[in-house]
Amino acid sequence: MRVRDERPWLADHSRGITVGTNRPGQGRPVHAEDLPGYLRDLRRLADADDLSAAHSGCTIAVEVAEREGDGASLAMAYSQRSSVARRQGDLSAARADAEAAAELFAGSGVPPDGPAAALLLSRRAAVHLDLGDPAAADGLFAGTDFTGDLPDEPEFLLLRYVRGCVHAAVARPGEGLADFYRCGERLAVRGSDRPGILPWRSAAASVLKRLGATEAAERLVAEEVAITRRHGLASALGRALRVQGQVRPGEEGLAAAGEAVRVLQGTPRRFELATALVDLGGLLNAARRRTQARRVLRDGLELAEACGSPGLVTRAKLYHGGKNA
Repeated sequence: MRVRDERPWLADHSRGITVGTNRPGQGRPVHAEDLPGYLRDLRRLADADDLSAAHSGCTIAVEVAEREGDGASLAMAYSQRSSVARRQGDLSAARADAEAAAELFAGSGVPPDGPAAALLLSRRAAVHLDLGDPAAADGLFAGTDFTGDLPDEPEFLLLRYVRGCVHAAVARPGEGLADFYRCGERLAVRGSDRPGILPWRSAAASVLKRLGATEAAERLVAEEVAITRRHGLASALGRALRVQGQVRPGEEGLAAAGEAVRVLQGTPRRFELATALVDLGGLLNAARRRTQARRVLRDGLELAEACGSPGLVTRAKLYHGGKNA
């Protein structure tokens, strides 16, 4: 498998893009009361991987909320922009926006146990996970109302999924699997089981693989790959293939990991691509394909540094040095 030399993932995907009057659907906001609907539209754009337009729209929302002096709307605009920046792989900007939103929420009167707070917590925790600091992500839950059972509304299901990822990252696999399977159950009931939004199968598969339940892990991730091949975003397929590469043994795993990189090269998800490159490099290293591994890991390391993820940089350097993490 050959990684393309032009490395398109280093481009700035947000430069020079503006949101027109029909994108999002209700047009450019003018007053604070326009912002809730506008931000919902931006969330749909982001979920469709139209990240450049979504990011530009979030900046417009920030400007309107600041001009109108609406702290709650400003917090929500920063929160949404944090999510978009994270998906673009700009983790420094994602963290800054998430923390700005948290400060604003604290004095805005937004209910601390409501959907907006749950959404922000999920975004803050996800940024810390991408940075490679699961302990910080875990610490965000302390003292909140989100450590026990959660409602089944979309914002809380997203938080449950991210909480499951945090559990898994800090060596609580049982709690992580419980959250992932609960997400799957509730999404099935709602008829909205879309891996592009909540990839609970591949997340659970990663945990099951570490626990030695390889057959169950392979079955789950194969189902997610099949779903995303039929009607999913390229980024969702790339993520599922990346995890499949870690779950499947030998050449089958390498083939899935290589396809993940090729698929993700055509998406705006730079951090997901960086992770796929590093994972592929590790598999190539383990297969003693050193020359190919070094080339892939060099690109993965460069992109991990561009995204600003110390955790992924460290892992890429370990693999690049010939060690298997």
